[in-house]
Amino acid sequence: MFLSLSNKLVHLNALLLAGFGRLVKGVKMPWTAFIANGLWVLVVGLMGPSVPFIIDEFSINYSQAGLIFSFLSIAALFGAFLGGWVSDYQQRKRVWMICILCLSISLVIVGQVSNFAILLFIIFIISFFGSPIGALGQGIMLQMFPEKRRKYLFLCTMFAAFGSLIAPLLVSFTILLGSGWRGAFYVSALIGALLIPAIAFSKMPKPVESNINPLSIFQLFKDSRMIFVGFFMFLCVGVDVGFAYWLAEYFIIHAGIAPELSGFTVGCYLAGIIIGRFLNALGPEKILSRKLPIIGLTAAALSLFLFLNVDPIILKYLFCFLFGIFIGPAFPSLMALGTNFYPDRSGAATAVLFSMMSLSGIVFPLFLGALGSAWGIETAYYSLLIIMIPIIIGAFLRKKFLS
Repeated sequence: MFLSLSNKLVHLNALLLAGFGRLVKGVKMPWTAFIANGLWVLVVGLMGPSVPFIIDEFSINYSQAGLIFSFLSIAALFGAFLGGWVSDYQQRKRVWMICILCLSISLVIVGQVSNFAILLFIIFIISFFGSPIGALGQGIMLQMFPEKRRKYLFLCTMFAAFGSLIAPLLVSFTILLGSGWRGAFYVSALIGALLIPAIAFSKMPKPVESNINPLSIFQLFKDSRMIFVGFFMFLCVGVDVGFAYWLAEYFIIHAGIAPELSGFTVGCYLAGIIIGRFLNALGPEKILSRKLPIIGLTAAALSLFLFLNVDPIILKYLFCFLFGIFIGPAFPSLMALGTNFYPDRSGAATAVLFSMMSLSGIVFPLFLGALGSAWGIETAYYSLLIIMIPIIIGAFLRKKFLS
């Protein structure tokens, strides 16, 4: 009887493994890249909603809390650059899986940390191995589907926004379920573990053979077009992450939202990001590349101004949502523009642009944290409104610099 039961269990286990194998084999590019990018941004998105609880648990101030985002972005500056670079060469699938494995292990460790300095170190490790995930997937995807560059970049960043949307909801749910803010990191580690076999079974073409010296990637930093796009990516991403990272704290202080529900307020902004990017993915190329950036950025600045100057909570939610819709397309538009300059070296172009994005993530959260400590989070948010001015001017002048 025992032998019969054992054989049945073995047979059931074999069926489950076979079913899982068929499932992950069905996950193909570009979906693997979309999901992987969404996972990494999910992890990044956990940080903002966790900040109020980290501040309380570790007894730190806003400036110290800003170090969380700076460590995250310092590591990403190197990790994302290396990930994009490697995506043009051999062994990229293996590197991709190793990065996700290390990310998952580090996320589990976060759940055990009881010292803030150690937490910062683990966050650095998380970002160093996590940030290449999106860059690797994007570089491979652009090589496989160059004719769908803009559409797939919008969809890829839409999945990233989904990750950001799920993150605060996940933090709130794990807290309400009694697992605390750390429970969200355990769930993310599980998602990463499931993604590894999906990548292992994905079919990817070999990188295009080239005689270009790998070190020539640094020549891209001398291209005036890349400098222009990279600079405005620095500003746009800075406004985006600066707004999102401190949004939970803003609603707790200025709107009286309960800390355990603050993650849902961030979801309002990210829902706008998702809708804005999805609508742009459907739009015609001519409008997307010419008129829409100027209109969208101007509307984003107006929405941010109204968000800061209305009192009813329902209106704050409305303008928070609208700000997300209008600012969301800026990042994928700039990424599509920059990678289009080097269609045969999409990984190198991705690496350069991701490095500018990461540099922005280093500067802006720490900058806003310092302003918030000195004059309050609302004053820090007004600084984002001022930064929107050169962004809008750049949208008007872009043809002059990119011709």
